[in-house]
Amino acid sequence: MARPAAGALVHLGYRTDIDGLRAVAILSVVCFHAFPAAMPGGFVGVDVFFVISGYLISGIILGSLARGTFSFADFYARRVLRIVPALVTVLVASYAIGWAMLFPDEFRALTKHLAAGAAFIANLALRKEGGYFDGAAETKPGLHLWSLGVEEQFYIVWPLVLWIGWRLRHDPRIGILVIGAASLAWNLYWVDAATPKAFFSPLVRFWELLAGAMLAQAAVSGTGGPARPAVREAMAVAGAALLLVSLVALDRSMPFPGWRAMLPVAGAVLLIAAGPGTLVNRFVLGNPVMVWVGLISYPLYLWHWPLLSFAGIATMQEPSVPLRLAAVALAVLLAWGTYAFIERPIRFGSWRRLRITTLSVALVLAGAGAWVTHLLDGLPGRFPAEVEGLASYRYDSVPFYRGGSCFLATMSEIGFPNCPAPQQSATAPLVMLWGDSHAAHLYPGLSRADRPLAQFTAAACPPLPGVDFSFRENCRAINDDVVARATALRPDIVILAANWRSYDWSGIDRTVRVLRDIGVKQIVLVGPVPQWRLPVAKALVRYALRGDGTYPDRMVYAMEPGLDELDQRLAETAARLGLAYASPYRALCDARGCRTFVGSAPAGLLAWDTGHLTAFGSDYLVGALGLP
Repeated sequence: MARPAAGALVHLGYRTDIDGLRAVAILSVVCFHAFPAAMPGGFVGVDVFFVISGYLISGIILGSLARGTFSFADFYARRVLRIVPALVTVLVASYAIGWAMLFPDEFRALTKHLAAGAAFIANLALRKEGGYFDGAAETKPGLHLWSLGVEEQFYIVWPLVLWIGWRLRHDPRIGILVIGAASLAWNLYWVDAATPKAFFSPLVRFWELLAGAMLAQAAVSGTGGPARPAVREAMAVAGAALLLVSLVALDRSMPFPGWRAMLPVAGAVLLIAAGPGTLVNRFVLGNPVMVWVGLISYPLYLWHWPLLSFAGIATMQEPSVPLRLAAVALAVLLAWGTYAFIERPIRFGSWRRLRITTLSVALVLAGAGAWVTHLLDGLPGRFPAEVEGLASYRYDSVPFYRGGSCFLATMSEIGFPNCPAPQQSATAPLVMLWGDSHAAHLYPGLSRADRPLAQFTAAACPPLPGVDFSFRENCRAINDDVVARATALRPDIVILAANWRSYDWSGIDRTVRVLRDIGVKQIVLVGPVPQWRLPVAKALVRYALRGDGTYPDRMVYAMEPGLDELDQRLAETAARLGLAYASPYRALCDARGCRTFVGSAPAGLLAWDTGHLTAFGSDYLVGALGLP
């Protein structure tokens, strides 16, 4: 099929409703980040941005190709003028805030993300660290830069694809359909196979931009949406409905993008294809307030997440509603200022070549400065020596937990071939410790007693046989092996411990049945230990810096919420099943908070990270609980 004649092509004019659609996208994202319960699917706003971007940028490329004015240099110069001014502003501001408030390892991580953002590869850097929705994401002020990486990676190849197709006189629709179908198919397959990595991959997102590109091709060739007004009205209503369903029905627990991303993408496509004259597009999306928000949507996207993230880091808890509202209000103010006083003057000013050169140099310097800071380990020495020492506290737990033998610390280990068998005793009971790393950290304390002790523990693998866990694919096989070993050993007492807050532990009944069938006489269920939003040593330092400079031996600050409720539910479950229950939470916490150290820090720290016990902490807790 030949491409359309150049004379038949139409230039895409400015549409206020598309700026209104931008407003829907950015307000959804901001609401999701600030008030996730109010809009659980707000993250789909990024997918709407991708469709809009694909539509507008592809329209520009196709139009200039048709007029014979396309230039790669001009295209990328326009991208620099559009993207870089606000980006450099936020990168520099994030660096400055991080320098003032982050510890060296935190600053090192931030500057890595900032450097990756400046190079438009933040998505590739983040896909190696975990998922977009995991708990650690809230402490990454550069997390949102991933979407810029996806877009710019697309625009590295897409202009070239269109240019080659145009020179060969191929219909652009063929390339759009083939590449888009391949990307969509890969998205549908890979999301089920590896969700965290898939979320950030450009390959599973290109189809969203290409959906917009298909709209642009139809628009510039004059073969756009239906002529009948009633059909256009129906398309707009259907598009708005799909977006609304996406915003309220999707949430972070669902694999994404996958097929679910087709809902917001289809909604955005229908709204754009319906045209600016429909009731929805004219009176809702075309509303002056929506248009204004759409105009500042890019700098608002850049500003809002660092402000919310830094607020959470500073308070070390979920920021209060007033604080989140203040952060959003400040983001809107900064976005407007950035748009009015930085973005527009630079983008539309005179001396174009000088502006482009200056922006390019500024971006390189911002990225290089961030990367050098990363290589320099986050510039240690910005805090007093005592503070720096505690903030940089390191602890090697592997030998104390028996890593590599009776504690499978890496995800690839599946059995216990190197775990020595306990020395059986005719008089002392045989105790077996079973669970994940929160069981392994009890071993140093339990090993002090004069009785045989078997340990079968694996990171991210709770003692729940017959259950699969996506975060450790071999957990089921590990637990099957533990059950077989327990059957052979016939322990008198089994201690079950895990980071219960991370799992669905409703299968604990099955664990109890299996152990009783083996002949275990006593089962001890160990509840949650105190857990913190950052390593305890850092929490102490951050608390001291904001207070009178002293380190409290008990603290509520930076504690994870909900541990008391979890402890109560586990205690009730133990009572129902006839198990002994040991509560680290009750042993270590009171009205003043949970114990952080005994004696002095760091020597007397009970935990070396956010909740795993040191050998000293294990001794202390096992003694306090009176475990067998």
